Amino acid sequence: MSEAKAPSQDEQAPAAKPKSLVFYVLLALCLVLPVFGKGGLMAAIVLGGALLGVPLFALIGIVTVAGFFLYKDYTDIARYSPMVERMRGLIDQKTLIAIPLFIMSGAVMSRGQISVRLIDFARSCVGWIPGGLGISAVFACVFFAAISGSSPATVIAIGAMMGPALVKSGYGDRFSHGLLSSAGSLGILIPPSIPMIIYPIVYQGAVIETELLFASGFGPGLVMAALLMGYCVVYGIGRPDIPRDPFELKQVGRSFVRGFWALMFPVLILGGIYGGIYTTVEAAGFSVVYAVLVEVYIHRAMTLEDIPETFKETGIFLGSLLVIMVAALALDELLHELEIPEKLAHWIESQELEGWQFLLILNGLLLLVGMAMDILSAMFIFVPLLAPVAVAMGVDPLHFGIIFIVNLEIGYLTPPVGLNLFVASTLFERPLGHIIRSVLPFIGLMVIGLGVITYWPGLSVGLGHWVMGREQVEIPAGGPGGGALQPLDDGALDGDDGDGDVQTLEQMMNELEGGGDDEGGVQTLEEMMNELEEGEGSEDEGGVQTLEEMMREAEEEGSGEGAEAAPAEEPDRVLSLEEMMEQAGVD
Repeated sequence: MSEAKAPSQDEQAPAAKPKSLVFYVLLALCLVLPVFGKGGLMAAIVLGGALLGVPLFALIGIVTVAGFFLYKDYTDIARYSPMVERMRGLIDQKTLIAIPLFIMSGAVMSRGQISVRLIDFARSCVGWIPGGLGISAVFACVFFAAISGSSPATVIAIGAMMGPALVKSGYGDRFSHGLLSSAGSLGILIPPSIPMIIYPIVYQGAVIETELLFASGFGPGLVMAALLMGYCVVYGIGRPDIPRDPFELKQVGRSFVRGFWALMFPVLILGGIYGGIYTTVEAAGFSVVYAVLVEVYIHRAMTLEDIPETFKETGIFLGSLLVIMVAALALDELLHELEIPEKLAHWIESQELEGWQFLLILNGLLLLVGMAMDILSAMFIFVPLLAPVAVAMGVDPLHFGIIFIVNLEIGYLTPPVGLNLFVASTLFERPLGHIIRSVLPFIGLMVIGLGVITYWPGLSVGLGHWVMGREQVEIPAGGPGGGALQPLDDGALDGDDGDGDVQTLEQMMNELEGGGDDEGGVQTLEEMMNELEEGEGSEDEGGVQTLEEMMREAEEEGSGEGAEAAPAEEPDRVLSLEEMMEQAGVD
């Protein structure tokens, strides 16, 4: 094999683009911000790192170390031991093993024939409907998402074939590219999903089962897919010139046989998880073996020599993910040292927001986060920060996780860091601006779906418990967000709003003292002592005797048995329980 020609000096050092005026304005701002104290210095570090193109994990680490020095005076390296121990605790998170395994299986299938056979089956089933080819693309994205768990992989696998087919059939560039970019984002919402594996790890304060979170993502994923399919139907009705595939039952049967192993993939993976046959990690391992066997020995679309290269790409991705995880955990430790989550929760509670208002603000904040950060970094930083606030407002942890993931799913389509935008721009060989304009109508549809998912908890949490055969504990919440926890307010603590309210200590003592006169009521200590000392029942059979009477009776029995041996001196009088308590100073 001949050696590649070495690039010339001009090719090695291309001319750098001149910096814009905005760059220099922001750079000057970095120099001014430290004048405003510690907060200004931290902002200058973040802004300066972003301008210089510092990698995200490095920027997070720099901000964390600077925060510990500025706010906690952590100059002794030994004080970082708890943070290091927490990072080491990542090793104990067994579910992390599922992430590279699902990525491996998705990479194998995106190179093989599974996506092609899924598309053929989808076209044979719904190609005759107005907008049928677009519906087929969404259908194929849903199935592939249920296999790979990756949004960019779904865009690449389905978009590479459906993009040219949609344009050739007359659907238009913008519609085709926008649809495939948007439908590909379903990969993180429909299980198995990598963010759904990470969420239980970073969520603090509750034990969340990955399998239950998977089941809770089905309903929201199907709602998003239905909205995209509905838009395809409307588009197809408005364009009668677009050809449709005739419906033939034989063709459906043939495509089903060809795509049988691809269609069985989500059934075996998710069915095994929900049926309790294997755990998420075991399912991930099974998915790798299944994908390799199907693509190499059944479809014969790959060879064994292609597998190591695929696994190498997975290792590179996992390495970058672990670095971000460690850096984000360090930043989370700083936030908790400064008690920022608690302070934020108290501030939100002090605003006396209704449940629907809080959820509206939460969605707006997460949409902004999705525009500025990738989903994995956002989860490690903002889930521990916002989870205490959501719990205080009565949002179920599962529901909060689904809302978080849906918002950042939309973030895949929003500039400046929307990953699917860059993937689609490279795949379809179109400028980034064209892709951004193409996805705008679909972003609007997904925001509508976000509203439905947010204010209808049963679609996610309720359906998830039903799929897993679990009984959901219904606990009333203050807002439409539903949830397992109720925010505590002054009225609840006062305990004057009916049965089951929390009472103060004074109220409980008053209730105890007031119940002594009723039959079966609780008596105070003084009343019990008075009843014992009355001695009314000591002469009757079965009566209650005081402690002093029982002691005297025992002495009389002893003196009757040995009357000849009289005691040399009179024993001290036995004190009653009340007298002993008075001597001890107990009122």
